[in-house]
Amino acid sequence: MTGSWQAATAVQDRDPGRPAVPPPHDFDAFLAEYRARPSGQGKTLPAAGAAVLAFAAAATAVAVARGSDDPESGAPPLVSALTSDAPASVAVPPPVLPGYRVVAAPDRDAAYDVPAGWHIAPADTVAGFGRAPDALTGKGYATDGRDYCPGSTRTVAFLTAADEGDSAAAATAIGAKAARLAYADPGAAAPAEPLRSLDGGQQGMFVETRGRIARPAPGCAAEYAVYTWAAPSTNGSFVMVIAADIGVPQALDAAGAKRVFSTIRPYEP
Repeated sequence: MTGSWQAATAVQDRDPGRPAVPPPHDFDAFLAEYRARPSGQGKTLPAAGAAVLAFAAAATAVAVARGSDDPESGAPPLVSALTSDAPASVAVPPPVLPGYRVVAAPDRDAAYDVPAGWHIAPADTVAGFGRAPDALTGKGYATDGRDYCPGSTRTVAFLTAADEGDSAAAATAIGAKAARLAYADPGAAAPAEPLRSLDGGQQGMFVETRGRIARPAPGCAAEYAVYTWAAPSTNGSFVMVIAADIGVPQALDAAGAKRVFSTIRPYEP
């Protein structure tokens, strides 16, 4: 994120290249083709809202990324990505999409796929935006395009939660919060639209929030999009966030974000 987010040095970026399977230009056509294939019955994600909210509330000691404490920078305060001293090795299920890799979040009971070129952080990584008590944090953290321009990461994704039980309201609220914390901008949200997972087990709502980036560095994006997907849980909503610099080469568009969201499923090692 230009001028507003940096991966912490504790997370080592591995960028083996661009995805072997690019995002489709027509997500609806892709979804129809996928669902025409033989498949098993989808499962519903466990109610993860309370666990994720408790985690976010406890993340008060998260360090601030370098550069965001400078009062002259104009950048909002940020949460860096932190890992434990000994990241646990977790079993990773196979991807839903050929050529993709799996982001496993066992303590969120969820997994999702990302293109092969994305960096996947250790399962116990904490990441997000802002500084407690005004922060948006989560796990299941993945990034793409670190240092694509000076000091910026093109795309970040993680799992979090919201108090709102209404999925459309939750996706909209989290999108607005991410825009404010990551880009110091209110953003403008498009109407929420239904988005069901590929396995048919998760029915959620997709929202795209867009805005402009003030004073972008040379070579960095002047616009951003926050893509959010929310589904009901017993204590609010389970939410996935993808924040992306757009209008630059290899930027993630809405169709690509929907494709990633459509792979969300219960974690089954």
